[in-house]
Amino acid sequence: MTKILITGVTGFIGSNLYDFLSSKNYSVIGISRSQNNTLFPKISLLNYTKLNSFIEKNNFDTVIHLASLIEHSDPLKILNVNYNSTLNLLKSCVKNNIPNFIFSSSHAVYGKTKYLPIDETHRTYSKTSYGISKLMGENLCKLFNNNFDLNTSILRISSVYGKNQPKTKLVPNLILNSMKSKKIFLNKYKNGFQIMDMIHVDDVCNSIFCAMKTHKNFGIYNIATGKSITVEDIAKHIKKINDSKILIKNIPKNTNHYKYNVKKATTDLKFNSNISFDRKIKEIYCDIIQNE
Repeated sequence: MTKILITGVTGFIGSNLYDFLSSKNYSVIGISRSQNNTLFPKISLLNYTKLNSFIEKNNFDTVIHLASLIEHSDPLKILNVNYNSTLNLLKSCVKNNIPNFIFSSSHAVYGKTKYLPIDETHRTYSKTSYGISKLMGENLCKLFNNNFDLNTSILRISSVYGKNQPKTKLVPNLILNSMKSKKIFLNKYKNGFQIMDMIHVDDVCNSIFCAMKTHKNFGIYNIATGKSITVEDIAKHIKKINDSKILIKNIPKNTNHYKYNVKKATTDLKFNSNISFDRKIKEIYCDIIQNE
């Protein structure tokens, strides 16, 4: 039976991925730095000795690296944690002859958009610590693939939404605000008409599953829908459910737009996004109501 390690298993994508792969009868083991879980081993990816000892005791076929520090008051800590966590994992994979490594990168690596749709050859020019840390992780993956022949898939994941997402994120935040006040405030130029490419977490899980099955030795892939949606579109979907009022403020501020070319993931990974936003928004709305 294929044995899989997931880092960051208690996070939004990690928890969904654990259920997804377990349902397919894989042997799935997760690790997390969370203090609040009792189901998974608490292992710091910064502690190479402890991490390698754990990996050494298990005969993993694939490591899926989802864990990362996204926000922190110290931007240098984000760089340090994310870079060294990835480095330690890659070193342990090579030492223990683990053949496959999947790295969860981010669309944040692109920075300011030069053209749409964004393909994998678009320049990477992130100005955030998180985006830069993901670029550093990608370069480490390239290094280990070139020097140690570690099969590696780098997934540049777009904006994700879905069940059990933190309430501070865009979709649950809009839903909660609409539930409380029946009003959804949009800034016309700041976010109301910003083009985004939002992908459901189930599609993300499926893309990782496709990457597990690929015969490619190395690849970088946009994981997105390839379709456009705006915050105003999201607000209109919510309005259909609870008849909220959409209020638009005219703030003349430039913003960045995101839409992705996903042909490479379709061709190499045989991955296609199959979940439409309008099909899932009511389910997410009901889930949030039940948990409030």
